[in-house]
Amino acid sequence: MVGLDSGKLIVAAIVLAGCAADSGDINQPSGRSEPVNSVSIVSGAQTKGTGAFSPNPLSISLANSGVVQWTNDDRDDDGYGGNGVTHNITSDNRAFAPGSVSPGESYAVTFSTPGTYGYHCSIHPTMTGEVTVTP
Repeated sequence: MVGLDSGKLIVAAIVLAGCAADSGDINQPSGRSEPVNSVSIVSGAQTKGTGAFSPNPLSISLANSGVVQWTNDDRDDDGYGGNGVTHNITSDNRAFAPGSVSPGESYAVTFSTPGTYGYHCSIHPTMTGEVTVTP
């Protein structure tokens, strides 16, 4: 059996405790705070179908804010000298009005009724997503 130096053991415990105490979300981009119910329109979205939105599907609870915010992170060069691609969030059943979302901008919808809501980009109709709202 190998003996441990008590000083090294204390340092190891402090390092581990410091890592465990970090409650930051490693999936959040630095310097950007997203609402609880956020959806990213990913880079190259117009060619990704259901993979154009992340997360997809999204499940939310009315008890935890019925607001969903879509952020257009499709900011790569659009091939025409622009700085990204504009998309449009459109409800399949017209439960919410369409909203154009330019690169780097956001669009939010407040849901007040439980149900499943399909949506798509009216500019790129193969981009599809779904929000499920629970009480």
